[in-house]
Amino acid sequence: MLPNRWVSHFVYAGAWLALALLAGIWLGNPAWWLVGALALYLAVTLRNLYYLDRALEKGAPVPPATRGLWAELFSIVVRLRSKSRKRRKRYRRLVREVRQSTRALHDGGIILNPRNEILWCNRAAVRLLGLNLATDVGHRIDNLIRNPDFVSHLENPGGDSVSIPSPAMEGGQLSVQIIPYGKNQRLAIIRDITREVRLERTRRDFVANASHELRSPLTVIGGYLDALAHDSGLNRDWRTPIAEMERQVSRMTRILRDLIELTRLESSQEEAPRDFIDVVGMLKFIEREFVSGLRTPRISVHFGTDLALLGSEAEVHSIFHNLVSNAVRFTSPEGSVHVRWESGENGAVFSVKDTGIGIPEELIPRVTERFFRVDPGRSRELGGTGLGLAIVKHALQRHGATLSIESEVGEGSLIACRFPDNRLVARGGPARAVG
Repeated sequence: MLPNRWVSHFVYAGAWLALALLAGIWLGNPAWWLVGALALYLAVTLRNLYYLDRALEKGAPVPPATRGLWAELFSIVVRLRSKSRKRRKRYRRLVREVRQSTRALHDGGIILNPRNEILWCNRAAVRLLGLNLATDVGHRIDNLIRNPDFVSHLENPGGDSVSIPSPAMEGGQLSVQIIPYGKNQRLAIIRDITREVRLERTRRDFVANASHELRSPLTVIGGYLDALAHDSGLNRDWRTPIAEMERQVSRMTRILRDLIELTRLESSQEEAPRDFIDVVGMLKFIEREFVSGLRTPRISVHFGTDLALLGSEAEVHSIFHNLVSNAVRFTSPEGSVHVRWESGENGAVFSVKDTGIGIPEELIPRVTERFFRVDPGRSRELGGTGLGLAIVKHALQRHGATLSIESEVGEGSLIACRFPDNRLVARGGPARAVG
């Protein structure tokens, strides 16, 4: 249905032509009068179309002496122009505020197109990466930052950030995260983590040095306590306190040993060596160790494959031993612990399933933190150090493996370590490598 303004215009035009026709009939030559009226109508229409075109394309002012349909159309143009002007002001103000806020940010920001070319970056990115706004915009960022970890993260964005050395600051360290957004665009967020890295390095050095320094006095104390415990002339009242002191010295020694091992794993940036490890033989030895213990749950070991591993024998033994030890400690003698070594998709899986106390779901992400205990009192009573799963996590990372934990309170836990194909060999030796 036509709008009212167009209906009024057609009525006005029809009336104008009818008057011209009546005048022609009255005065003679009605055809010429009708042609003249049409020509006048066409001239007015073309004039208004010309002004409308200028108003729409160049923003020229609308003619003041217009009425009817054209007056309403020009009024619409004026309103749209006013809205557009206000919108542009609002957008300019928003862009100005965004630019001011990005200049104030300490973190760098870089917008990349689908070809990884730099479209825009803030001042922090220029300072942290040593970019030049005049010459680097439009260039591929992987041609400017050639760190292999950064290039790999750029090809597969998302997930965790990567840490790279700063190309602009001597000894600086940067955290870079690529975030896809919009239509095939990416935002690179760059943070200066130099201070955090130095603090972490200082913490590790302190823990390592303190642990090494404490080992000697603990060894001396343990030696004297052992001598006192075997002294036949010792007063009977002192035997229980000395036995307790020996137990505590032994526990402190285990904590120091685990701290030194964890610090070594955290400090190591290289992957584990590729020594041949007989997994079947290692697990049979661990099984014998725990089966011979008193008041231990029922332990079963299932071998779904005889594949061996390429890695650090000491670290792999630590992984297996810690996981089995945790399962045994937190499972009652009436329960069971099932250990499995079997081939899986794209690798092999070592898993330990128990019927122990279980882990609350909200605590599962934290169990690999150092000194974190689900049940602190029971863990100390059973001799745990709170470092076992932290050691497992870092040792697995050095072997390119992953850790997964499933658990339910009161129902037990399933902990699985997935080793990649490139770490697997046939049991006969490395010559028959798989993957």
